[in-house]
Parts: sequence; C-alpha cells; structure tokens
Amino acid sequence: MKQIILLFSMLIGLNSCGQKSEKSIETENFEAKILKMNDSELLAFSNKLYDSRSESGKTIIAFQECVKRNIDNGNSLYRLGVSYIENGETEKGIASLEQSIKINPKNFKAYFNIGAVCYDTSQFEKSIDFYKKSLEIEPTNDVSYYGIALSEYVLKKMKSSKENCEKALQLNPNNENAKLLIGKY
Repeated sequence: MKQIILLFSMLIGLNSCGQKSEKSIETENFEAKILKMNDSELLAFSNKLYDSRSESGKTIIAFQECVKRNIDNGNSLYRLGVSYIENGETEKGIASLEQSIKINPKNFKAYFNIGAVCYDTSQFEKSIDFYKKSLEIEPTNDVSYYGIALSEYVLKKMKSSKENCEKALQLNPNNENAKLLIGKY
C-alpha cells in the first residue's frame, strides 16, 4: 500500500513539473516576443493587454518591459500597479502606483486606487489619507468622498462619515453606494 501511495505521489509530482515547464516555456516565448518589439509597438501592445483586462500576468510582463525601457514611465508604472493589484500582488501594485505618483504627482487615479486597496486590506486610516490626496487633485469626485465616508464608517467616525457621504451625494445624487450608506446613520 505504501508503494502505491509513493508511486501516486511521484506521478503527481512529475505531472506538476511538466505543467510548470510548459508555463515557463509559454512565458519565455511571450518575453521573447515583446523583446523583439520596438518601443511604440510594445507600448501599444501593453495598452491593448491592459484594456482587455484578460491576462494580468502577461500585462505585468509587458509593462515591466515598458518601465525597464523608460517608455511612458508614469503611465506604464500606473498600469503596472493596477495589473499587479488585479493579479493579487497588492504590495507590488501599491509600490508601482507610488512610483507613478513620484513621476506624476497629479495622478488622481493612482491615489484613488491606493485608497481603494488600503480599504480592501483594512488599512482604513491610510485609505482616508489617499482618498483625501485624490480630492486635492479632483475636488469634485463623489466616489472619493464616498470612499472616505465608508472608511470613516468602519472606524466609527459617524459624524464625519455622514458629512462626507452627504458631500458625495451633493456632487452626484445618483451615487447608489452613498445612498445606501446614508441610510445606515
């Protein structure tokens, strides 16, 4: 019986190794393909991958090459960060978004996305800070006010949360999430 279990375990291990090398070959082929592209082809291809939202792993590889080549660096870092986050690599995503902010301090979307990720990872104070920074750039963004209100709600800062929720609704009376939250006070 032990021999059967051992043999079965070995077969599973061999099958896993075969799958890994198959994926590695696919990745190597993809990397070789993008290395052959000139800068404008690579940027267009990377943006097309990003817009499709279907293959975050390939999108990451493509934008890593854009960043390496210093192609449209602020935007490439931003899109690399979003792709990392979509791929479940939040720390790398936040780091890339923060780098994009250093290049373009007026990148509303980068601040906003970091605020959202911080909320999703229960870093509510940090979330509020990033949403506030996004509002410094786009002071009429109702979704940023809602993000602050939601984080404050979780932190039991009800008065401030309600005020920010009301600001969101003043800016956009159709903000359904803000409508739902306002009903909880």
